[in-house]
Amino acid sequence: MTARGTEIERPADTRSAILAAAESCFARLGIAGTTMEDVAKAASSSRATVYRYFADRDALVTESVVRRARANMASAREFIARRPTIEDSIVEGICEDVRRGRRDPMVHRLVSPAEMVLAARLLTESGRARELTYELWQPILARAQATGTIRADLDLRLLCEWISELEMYYIARGSTPEAENLDTIRARLRTFLLPALLP
Repeated sequence: MTARGTEIERPADTRSAILAAAESCFARLGIAGTTMEDVAKAASSSRATVYRYFADRDALVTESVVRRARANMASAREFIARRPTIEDSIVEGICEDVRRGRRDPMVHRLVSPAEMVLAARLLTESGRARELTYELWQPILARAQATGTIRADLDLRLLCEWISELEMYYIARGSTPEAENLDTIRARLRTFLLPALLP
């Protein structure tokens, strides 16, 4: 409120409202089927207002995924930190990321077969998925390198890229009862990923 008692626009609130409206459109119309006009209507805003905050639909999708991932970052780190060994941290951390991704409707929708081309462009080619994975895992993996529990010569950015690709693959497989069972993923990570990381 101003001194005269009139409301002023709060950019953070407007931005959040637009993102919430966009996510409701994605749920109703699909990501590829959503237009900026749809988002403006759902947000009770003008298209000009939507464009003031987001350059295009791709920016809305990317920002939604980034926001949701960062909201879960602290709890994901805590989950990983509670594992007794680096092996368990890596395996269970990846499985937990997959489980959360499958249960997050926005992430699951984005990596569904209908949206995979869009997902590849927005998250893989743009590097945003790699950056989010690096943001989560780099401190954990760097400590493990410093203590000698994983190989010192590993390129952590490249490793995080690999982890990102693995997680997107397993999230995209869906939430069928078979896919929900993470034991198969655990077995594969222990058989193929861990031997490449351990000294």
